[in-house]
Order: sequence, then C-alpha cells, then structure tokens
Amino acid sequence: MKIPDWKESYKEVLFERDQSRVATTIVSAQLVMRGRLRELHRDGHDMEERKAVDAALCNIEALHRCLNSTEKRVDLAA
Repeated sequence: MKIPDWKESYKEVLFERDQSRVATTIVSAQLVMRGRLRELHRDGHDMEERKAVDAALCNIEALHRCLNSTEKRVDLAA
C-alpha cells in the first residue's frame, strides 16, 4: 500500500536534518496537506483522514512558529 503524499511530506519535515532546508520543507508540506484537505472537504468523506491531516498541519505550523521565534531570539542576541 502506498503512503499518501501528505504523510510523506509530514515525515520529511519531521526528519529534515539540514537546517537550511527546514523552512522550505515545511512550506512544501503545508501546500501538500492543504491540497489534500481541500480534496477531502470537496469529496465529503473520510473524516478520520481529515482529522489526521489537520492535526499534522497544526503540528508543522507550530514547529514553523517555534523555529521562527528561535531565529528571532538568536538574531537579537547577536
């Protein structure tokens, strides 16, 4: 069974080691996840997948905010 694209994108965010690529990987995953949410809302089915995609999207958005906040603190300290 093939893993859905949104799950692959989510895993890429979680396991990205290259700090210079994290923001790009997050934005890419957000686009894929939002696209999947639109499909699920349009088709009106699979509530469990909708909840899973929404939760994953919230998680990476929180990660993105944390990373941005950390970068700002580092910039202020420099």
